[in-house]
Amino acid sequence: MANNQTKNPHVGHRQRMRERVQKQGLESLQPHEILEFLLYPFIPMKDTNAVAHELLDKVGGNLDKVFEASPALLKSVKNMTQNAVLFLTSIPSLSRIYELNKLGDKPMLDTITHTKEYFQKLFFHQDREKMYLAIVNAKGKLVDISEIGTSFSQECTLNVKEFVQKTASNGANNIFIAHNHPSGDAKPSRADYDFTRWLVSLCEIMGLKLVDHLIITDNDYYSFSEQGDLAQYKNVYSDYIKFATAMDRFRM
Repeated sequence: MANNQTKNPHVGHRQRMRERVQKQGLESLQPHEILEFLLYPFIPMKDTNAVAHELLDKVGGNLDKVFEASPALLKSVKNMTQNAVLFLTSIPSLSRIYELNKLGDKPMLDTITHTKEYFQKLFFHQDREKMYLAIVNAKGKLVDISEIGTSFSQECTLNVKEFVQKTASNGANNIFIAHNHPSGDAKPSRADYDFTRWLVSLCEIMGLKLVDHLIITDNDYYSFSEQGDLAQYKNVYSDYIKFATAMDRFRM
């Protein structure tokens, strides 16, 4: 008796994909296959290959754009689950945490290369403008790191009260300030220069050493120290006090 049943070519597909990844790694997969594989635990009993193709089509074909897409856009794809959306949108943060942990709890910020590397990992795929205060010891070892302000419309805003509390409570002498430009352009704005000049004076008043102010992007950076700006702004406040009248000093 002839067997008229046609064998389903998709039977065992997920297991074959898992074996392929185990033997050859994710690098052996095409972008849609990587997505298909990642979605297996979150979309059971559905064709994740079709989901992966539609996700990539929605964002123009780039895998990284899928991870950076809004939850609403991801959820609009047929068969996407809430758990799958949460997982995919968590990948950039997970990558950032992974890279920072590789540097250890208290990395050395003793050279511009080490400092740039640390802050680029800290700001990796941050789509909002943020500002961080890093306190280091005399050898350049990180003592404390905290979000201390924002940078909106090319204008830096420092939370002065929190800045004073953080530096005082940690017995700080040496500090870094870093903020990001999500646009990808590390070039300082006029406001960035003005802010840095003011920041140097603030640190002089408090007896702190501003080691550097950095502007960070994913692929570039600007160091105010490296470019000589900090040296140019040094003693601005002390020179003012030296020549200011008593009334002017009181107003300060």
